[in-house]
Amino acid sequence: MEISSRTFYEGEMIPERCAYGRIGAGGKTVGSDNRNPHLAWSDVPEGTKSLVLCCIDDDVPTNLEERDATGELPASQPRRRFIHWVQANVSPEVTEVAEGALEHGKKTPAALGRAGVNDYSRGEKVKPGEVGTGYDGPCPPFFDARRHYYRFQVIALDIPQIPDLPKAFTWNDVDQAMKGHVLGTAELVGRYTLNPRLRGA
Repeated sequence: MEISSRTFYEGEMIPERCAYGRIGAGGKTVGSDNRNPHLAWSDVPEGTKSLVLCCIDDDVPTNLEERDATGELPASQPRRRFIHWVQANVSPEVTEVAEGALEHGKKTPAALGRAGVNDYSRGEKVKPGEVGTGYDGPCPPFFDARRHYYRFQVIALDIPQIPDLPKAFTWNDVDQAMKGHVLGTAELVGRYTLNPRLRGA
């Protein structure tokens, strides 16, 4: 399988328009356009009956108070996973998602299977279409000394739909249920930071 994007290339910075947050006037973090990037995939394995789409950040700080003498979070601090997007039961006939197709009031299109709950929900109940469901883009702390890398994946499954998914399902629900059913995976990685020191490097 292969996955690509017209929004950014492998290893490149994700554009601000596809982030949840950006740097505004006075260096403060403000809301951005929160558009999903364009994604396209090909060479889906024979026997694929559904797809899962997701975006995962494994560089999220575990302690926002642990700043060093420069006022930044050390890059070496232990990190955790943050799910920005999980989309299940996508038809294998779908081969791309247009940039911005999932923004604002279009977070849960019927033609793209089911949109799950992402980690912006903070564990609280969220309604379909709200922040915390569907795609919500990057917004790392501006004082983080580590660049964040966002893994956009398409996963091919040998089942037409993931069984017994809760109404408000999460990545963990999908990850557990698809074990033993994965035919192939493709990944595209983009980076993003709000740290002014890192943005110019």
